Parts: sequence; C-alpha cells; structure tokens
Amino acid sequence: MENKNTQHIQVPHNLGGTKEIKLNPTDYLIYGYMRKYMDGKTYQTFISLRTLAEKAGISINTSYNSIKKLQAAGEIRILEKKQGRNNIYEILKTGKYFERFTYEFMDSELMTQEEKGVLLAMQQYTNKDDGNYAVTTYSNEELSKKMNINVRALSKVFRSLEDKGILITNRTSAFDKITGLRKTAKLVDLALVCQAVLFINKKVDEHTEQLERHTEDIKMLKKEILALKRENEKLLRQNQDLHKFNF
Repeated sequence: MENKNTQHIQVPHNLGGTKEIKLNPTDYLIYGYMRKYMDGKTYQTFISLRTLAEKAGISINTSYNSIKKLQAAGEIRILEKKQGRNNIYEILKTGKYFERFTYEFMDSELMTQEEKGVLLAMQQYTNKDDGNYAVTTYSNEELSKKMNINVRALSKVFRSLEDKGILITNRTSAFDKITGLRKTAKLVDLALVCQAVLFINKKVDEHTEQLERHTEDIKMLKKEILALKRENEKLLRQNQDLHKFNF
C-alpha cells in the first residue's frame, strides 16, 4: 500500500538488466527526471534534451547518449520524433520490484546531481527495514561493478556524502571472504535525503493492514465463540430434558 499524498517516482530494480545494457548513475538520473515529468496516466513525457541536461547538470550530448541507452535497454521508447520540437517519450513498465524516490529528493540542493545519480542507482542494494537508514555492506569495488561506475569516482562521491553527514560508515563484525578484513556498513540517512517519509508511511500502512487483519480475526473469533456458546446451551437443554425424562 502506498501513501498517495507523497509525490514520488519509481525506479525499477536492475534498470536495463533485461537487455544486458550497462546503465550508470547518470543514466539513472536522466531516467529519474523523465519519470518526474511524465504524465501519470499515459506514462508519456515530452521533456526536452536541454531541460534534461540542465536538470542533471550534464551536457546535451551526454543527455542524448543516456536516452539512447535507455531506449536500447527497453526502458523507454520514442513515440514521435518532431523536427525542431521535443520528442514524445513513453516510459515502459519494466521490472517487478522498484525503488521510490520523493520529488523532494530529486529537487534537493543538499546533494550534487552526481550524488543523486549514485543514490538512485545504489538504493536497490540496500536494506531499509528500520525506515531511518538505507544500509549496505557491499564494498566500493562491488558497488562500482553493480552500478557501472569507476571505483575512484564512486569513492569520491561517498567521501562527499560523508562530509555532508548523509553517509555514515561503520565497521561490522562480519568478515570479507576475499580480503579477510571486516566489512564496512554504509548507512544513508533517509531523512537528510528526503526519503524517510516514504518508509515511515510504508510502516504505518503495514501496521494499519495488520490491525485490520487482527480486527477481522477478532470478529471471526467472536462469531466462533457465539456459535460454541449456542451449541453449549443446546446441549445443556438436551441434558436437562433427558434428566426430566429419566425421572
């Protein structure tokens, strides 16, 4: 169950994976802005390359290349090409699982666009059960391979996020099988990146659903108790009648 009042975009897990197209954080960022400016009913958007480039803080050529990759990956399709006018794109519904990102996250000035792209690509590899932090124990090297980004560039982004207090790192008691060293947990503060509301709402919805289920269970138990009570009264009357007959 989703909270309808919190505006958000949905980003499928393993974006581009069905066509084995390797998408990087910049591609995730472009996809995110296309999602943000699409029509919720038709899944169509006519956002321009220039606007996408400005929103993502990249060149128009880079924006164009990302769109071509997303198209090749089967995540979007061009419905209409217009000379001198904006193309019309359709966001295709792919993947069974997805991550949600608030409009506030997409518009936040606390993070650079590069940092947003990394968080968009990384969140699928994290655990968010407590609603406060998105946690992963994947190493920088493992994440760089999963997200198709140079490990040095990724490490630089992580250092910047740490400086801002968005990312926290903690040594865990688990050991890496390859290096033999203790694994480091990375924790993204969901409140600072305007994401906590989604997971708090989710937990509220889950508790509401549980309460509704318990309420239904209680109603069923009451019905069963009433039926047993009536059956017991019936048996008592039968015993009383039998007792009178014997006398």
